[in-house]
Amino acid sequence: MAKLAEGEKAQRALNRRRKAALEAEQDENRREERQRGWVANGMYLTHAEINAGADCRGCGLPVADRLGSWPPLLKLDAEQREQYDLAEADFKLRHPDCRSHRWTLQGSRAQHCGYCCPPPPLSEEQVAAIREIFSSSKPDPSELDTWQLTLTCDHVVEAIQHRSNTSWYRSVTHCPDCQQVRGIISSVKLPSDGARLVAEKRNLQDSLTSARVEEERLRKRAGKARERVNVLEEQLADLDTSGGRPARQGVSTE
Repeated sequence: MAKLAEGEKAQRALNRRRKAALEAEQDENRREERQRGWVANGMYLTHAEINAGADCRGCGLPVADRLGSWPPLLKLDAEQREQYDLAEADFKLRHPDCRSHRWTLQGSRAQHCGYCCPPPPLSEEQVAAIREIFSSSKPDPSELDTWQLTLTCDHVVEAIQHRSNTSWYRSVTHCPDCQQVRGIISSVKLPSDGARLVAEKRNLQDSLTSARVEEERLRKRAGKARERVNVLEEQLADLDTSGGRPARQGVSTE
């Protein structure tokens, strides 16, 4: 079989990335459409309904069955293992092609599908905690990278993420031109812009100043320690010279 030319290899790689991006885009649009259906059909449960033992409006199982959470798999006894395997088989039978995550409430064993089952509402404490995180989070420009994303619609957009990420972290994003979610075919990190360079320089200068202050503090401490060592060495030398006896004092003859 003849070897592929470099151009053919690149084209095949691009085709694979486009196919994967289109699949991610379809999954995301499918999920968003399902969520709109949940809202339109009033399928979300309230905390009161869940606490009253209401069944999930997606799969019909209780949201909170009060059977207690499953123990770790390695700690299941024979009876629990049989029940767990039956529940696993039932879940796979109910959701063979959902391609989504699972969720369950603490203290409950019923597993629900992320595509079929509307999730429970957040508690007031959870909402307050999330609000606090977003209100107090002010990212430093020097910690952000700008990425250029090529989408399945062939539009190119820019987005930012924290510099700790070595690759773009999502498979889909919103296209401002198409006004809908699109899959990401490729992502390229752009060189740092002027604003980031200025911020980085400022942070480095602040760090350098702090390091110099710490160096001066340690230098002074080292100087005092050196003085103490010199005094102790002199006292030890005096003892060695006098044989351990106090130095003789002069006696007045007057």
